[in-house]
Amino acid sequence: MPYVFLAGACICFSLQFIFTKLFQNRAGGTIAAGTWNSILSGVAMFAIFFVMNGFAISFSASSVLFGLVYSVSSIVCTVASVIGLSCAGVGLITFYTLLGGMVLPFAYGILFLGERPSVFRWIGAALLLAALVIPLVIPAASGSLVGQGASDAQSTSKTQDTSEAQGDSKAQGSRSNTPGSRSNTPGSVPRRPLKLILCSAAVFLSNGFVSISTTAAMRANDAVGERDFLLTATMIKIAICLALLAFTGIRRRALLPEDQKTGSAVSPTVFLLLFAICCGYAALNGAGNIFNLSCARTMDASLQYPVISAACIILSALFGLLFFKEKPRRGDVIGIAVSMAGIILFAF
Repeated sequence: MPYVFLAGACICFSLQFIFTKLFQNRAGGTIAAGTWNSILSGVAMFAIFFVMNGFAISFSASSVLFGLVYSVSSIVCTVASVIGLSCAGVGLITFYTLLGGMVLPFAYGILFLGERPSVFRWIGAALLLAALVIPLVIPAASGSLVGQGASDAQSTSKTQDTSEAQGDSKAQGSRSNTPGSRSNTPGSVPRRPLKLILCSAAVFLSNGFVSISTTAAMRANDAVGERDFLLTATMIKIAICLALLAFTGIRRRALLPEDQKTGSAVSPTVFLLLFAICCGYAALNGAGNIFNLSCARTMDASLQYPVISAACIILSALFGLLFFKEKPRRGDVIGIAVSMAGIILFAF
């Protein structure tokens, strides 16, 4: 049965990234968009599990403590993902998100749960660490874009992104004719944007702490049920996001890029569309977490999260190619291959 739950978690977590990309394509890649994504998906998730849990919630000291860690990490991961998807494809952001879900729980299992991995798992962990830097240093194939998948993200706003795309085309044209340019110059290494590197680091660390807090919550002496923990964490997440909206300038910024220019409010139709996207994300994320939490009760953290992450990395790259025509860079493919080799070693 644990492996059935494991398969369910892999499928649900892979599909949820498609909804994050859909949201980013419409709302843009900003902190405001990421915060609203956390609120809308949190409201949808709370409603779903509150009904499933019989309109009741059980609390404990550990569920509140680890729920707080889970919530903060989840918000950071969501905001960084939305921003990162504005300059990269689904496959790359998922890659770094899920590597964090492998490496950090592996270390946590060893340091705090007394797990003793084999030599093969240590080698696998080393390969996973190596896979982190490969997409950043391997140059793109001839004629490919430095930030493959960014063209899809530029469709976020027809008004804003058309002008940005035209400006980028002119800028790329001028750079390609400039001596020492980084664009497809023979022998040069096209670099990822700094914003993408920072977002990749953020999703790596934050998703790692999401996984760690999940395991810790389920193994605590006063652990509550899976749904109760998710409800507690979701309530905390919504409260934190509302506080951010109340005490920062985010609430004064329009949700959509074109509305930020005109100062107009989001139309009810568009808002409902964004909420529907978040509902789809919430349903998949909630189901994935239920499967994930069920596995956490009996399966080693150093095995569970690498397997989930491996499947999601491959599936999300395929989904990005299928739904958004995002062709991975050469470095992305090599990084995925190296990470797969590392994950295979985790089985020994």
